[in-house]
Amino acid sequence: MKTKNYVLILFLVAFSLSGFAQNKQVQLSGKVKDERSGEYLIGVAVQVKGDKNAATTTDATGSFNIKTTAKFPLHAFVSYVGYETQEYIIESVDEEFVFEIRQSSNLLNQVVVTARRRSETAQNIPIPISVIGGPLVAETGAFNVNRIKELVPSVQLYSSNPRNTGLNIRGLGSSFGLTNDGIDPGVGFYVDGVYFARPAATTLDFIDIEQIEVLRGPQGTLFGKNTTAGAFNVSTKKPSFTPGANFEVSYGNYGYIQAKSSITGPLTKNIAARVSFSGTQRDGTIFNNFTQTYINDLNNLGGRAQLLFKLSDKTTAILTGDATRQRPTGYAQVIAGVVTTKRAAYRQFNNIIADLGWSLPTTNPFDRIVDQDTPWRSGNDLGGVSLNIDTKIGTGTLTSTTAWRYWIWDPSNDRDFTGLQALALSQAPSKHKQWSQEVRWAGSLGKKVTAVFGVFAIAQDLRTNPYHTEESGSDQWRFAQNSTSALWKTPGLLDGFGIKTTSLLNTFSGAAFAQVDWAITDKLHVLPGIRANYDQKKVDYKRETYGGLETTDAALLALKKVVYSNQAFKADTDNTNFSGQVTVAYKAGKKLNAFATY
Repeated sequence: MKTKNYVLILFLVAFSLSGFAQNKQVQLSGKVKDERSGEYLIGVAVQVKGDKNAATTTDATGSFNIKTTAKFPLHAFVSYVGYETQEYIIESVDEEFVFEIRQSSNLLNQVVVTARRRSETAQNIPIPISVIGGPLVAETGAFNVNRIKELVPSVQLYSSNPRNTGLNIRGLGSSFGLTNDGIDPGVGFYVDGVYFARPAATTLDFIDIEQIEVLRGPQGTLFGKNTTAGAFNVSTKKPSFTPGANFEVSYGNYGYIQAKSSITGPLTKNIAARVSFSGTQRDGTIFNNFTQTYINDLNNLGGRAQLLFKLSDKTTAILTGDATRQRPTGYAQVIAGVVTTKRAAYRQFNNIIADLGWSLPTTNPFDRIVDQDTPWRSGNDLGGVSLNIDTKIGTGTLTSTTAWRYWIWDPSNDRDFTGLQALALSQAPSKHKQWSQEVRWAGSLGKKVTAVFGVFAIAQDLRTNPYHTEESGSDQWRFAQNSTSALWKTPGLLDGFGIKTTSLLNTFSGAAFAQVDWAITDKLHVLPGIRANYDQKKVDYKRETYGGLETTDAALLALKKVVYSNQAFKADTDNTNFSGQVTVAYKAGKKLNAFATY
């Protein structure tokens, strides 16, 4: 009897141990590197098939560790931006693995994106998104947003100069025309998680691009700054502990030459650096008869330096500094033609220039000829410093992004676009500074729920530097004339008559945002999101007239006021609001993912 009990006990123990062995965790460790260069890669996604919790990304040294309960043989999938997704079959975990992956020069069949603040494939996320990898950007010569818009049909960039730039997605964002300094862009422009507040930033040359994601539609439940029309999310290459360098030169017509270089490698065991440079030069494409020179050239210089600190196995930090300097003689515009309006005959353009004894050099825009007499100057300087800290907490990653940025604009424009002196001066030098802080957590709340939670704050200071100037010339009276009164011909009435404007705009925005992804089934997901937003704006605006004919004649003073008048106001306003969205997504198959968002 006792023998039978011993046998039964041994059987039960063996059975239990067998069951335990089937469910015990095994650890998979290794590194991922570029097959061609041998460089170890940071942020590569590694996942074990059949175990949703067995997923991670490589750290600053290209290393990864995964614990999994999946049965042997293990199927490990390795995916990275700009590389082909590869599958490895693992029979045992007796040693550390080194996975080598191949670069792809085209848009990937399976693209890994960070649009929802974590690495995942574009095909699986319920967001209208277009992704462009760094190799494609380089191959097509798309070195700024203006070139990128040719690769993504839903993106439009309107720009008469850096300050007056509008980035739109699906035709939404900012209206074309002069920029309203008090209105934030409708499309958010981000570089490595840092929000660039002024639209002039979209004119900078790209340096060390890893990937560009264009997200269409509101993204306020995922990104710190409220982006009502979409987001332009740029990711750059990170420092590597594997030494590497590259240099490239491009040539083209009109004296075009562009040089780019980058060098990366370790400074110490736990610190790596990356230094990058870009320079673009091109001769002018429009001939100015007045100065007998070509204008609208390119003259851009940019640099970027990064330090990567491996603080621990779970925490890394990247300190980044960048600066861009642009000095083109632009942005002149050609005259494409003249049309008859419903104004009186004396106010028609052809009659005005005939009275002034001047004629257009050409009305064919393809001649690329102008005769503008006010010098063009378009000094554009921008840059900043940022600190990104990522630390793994629980089943997710806590990210802190701290940034300070500046923008200095020093222009001179010929705003009548002719050889006449209608406007003698048009200058709006500005200086902008911004401070921003974002803290967010992204990860898993359970087997079927993932989430993003975050808070964001940004303060901006935008002011004239020291003032904006617009000044009339000797021909202004004929363009401003709105009656047949002979007083308009008064000698010197508007000569040198102008305005000097000083303004100061202070803004603060704060927000808390969250989005949850609940997998009801493997195919059906529900994604609710919410955002609480606070905005405060203070403005002090003052415009004063100067110059012109000194007179006490009420009739002549009235004519001067038709052109310019004194203005001043102060305003202080704030607003709080809540917004949100909900998305239902259904993946019918590997090639079909449907979703609807309200």
